[in-house]
Amino acid sequence: MIISQDTDGMTHPGEIDMGWAVSRTKPFFVGRRSVDILEALPQKRKLVGFTLPKASPLPLEGHLVLKGADISGNVTSCEYSSTLGMIIGMAYAAFDQSTPGQQIPIRVQDGVVVQATVVKLPFFDPENQRQEL
Repeated sequence: MIISQDTDGMTHPGEIDMGWAVSRTKPFFVGRRSVDILEALPQKRKLVGFTLPKASPLPLEGHLVLKGADISGNVTSCEYSSTLGMIIGMAYAAFDQSTPGQQIPIRVQDGVVVQATVVKLPFFDPENQRQEL
């Protein structure tokens, strides 16, 4: 995650799975009131990782994540990974679209819609299978 690339001025720690970075042992810190207010509200969006097949059109920063006919988020970063052999990216999506394995529609160039698969972040090999070639 790149701050100001994959986040913006409206991003809060819960949306990007960084609640651990907010100390609850301090009685006061700048932004505490805002964080407390946002944590009390239902979460609307979440930063998710996604993958697409190598041959798929490449989503660009700002391309839209859809939920039916509505816009639910946007792509923040995306690139082909030669290590994984697929396109990987990050996007904001509606909270109910953030479950790994779920498909999210992304509108790319010329109005084409691709179905990306939500994956758990970060993009790496947690079972070390790559070592066992």
